[in-house]
Amino acid sequence: MSEPQKVSFELGLERLEEIAEKLGEAELSVEETIALLRDGKGLEQALRAYLETAEKDLQEIEQGKGLTEFVIERPDSA
Repeated sequence: MSEPQKVSFELGLERLEEIAEKLGEAELSVEETIALLRDGKGLEQALRAYLETAEKDLQEIEQGKGLTEFVIERPDSA
């Protein structure tokens, strides 16, 4: 198994869209198709996992967990 490739969410999504377009072309060899499907499925899984993590983070924020704490200073009344 090879080392996982690192990619940002945005670039991963862009690459997945490119793969989908290429797979729509009729003149791909079997080998090219298989390579694109491997990359596409890997990207799909990575993007889905990223979104699931982001969703959990948002749910925690909504529940008030892990928030940045602030203290509002009161002006001196004297």
